[in-house]
Amino acid sequence: MKKSTGKRGNGGFSLVELIIVIAIMAVLVGVLAPQYLAYIHKAKVAADQANLKNYFTEIQMDYITTGKYNSMVPTVQNSPADYMQREIHFLNGQTVKLKAGYFAVTEDIRGQGGYNICYQCDLCADDDVDEHTKQKHRDTCEITFL
Repeated sequence: MKKSTGKRGNGGFSLVELIIVIAIMAVLVGVLAPQYLAYIHKAKVAADQANLKNYFTEIQMDYITTGKYNSMVPTVQNSPADYMQREIHFLNGQTVKLKAGYFAVTEDIRGQGGYNICYQCDLCADDDVDEHTKQKHRDTCEITFL
């Protein structure tokens, strides 16, 4: 004869236990998601800045080698529409799309010749963000190559 132990069939989790676990996971996701998105943004900005540094080096070397400005480099003086460029067109024909912002190229006005590049991410120009947060964000994302 079998003795009854008082337990039911398979011993799974109750509905209340599952709801508690799901609630804990939701709180964790709510806390960690903004940090995760910030890290993704920083990675995209870093990739943009690395590509722009390579582009800046290339156009500066071209200027130093030839001693004159290259007509293939779209500068703001040539066209004000070139202020918010989202693609880098390298002199060798390669094109790279920026991931998180835009840039502008100007001729150097300090009298030394060459180029300047100014980069801003999309969040730096976002109108929905308060000015204090925007300024703090600009300090980390905005960059100028002189």
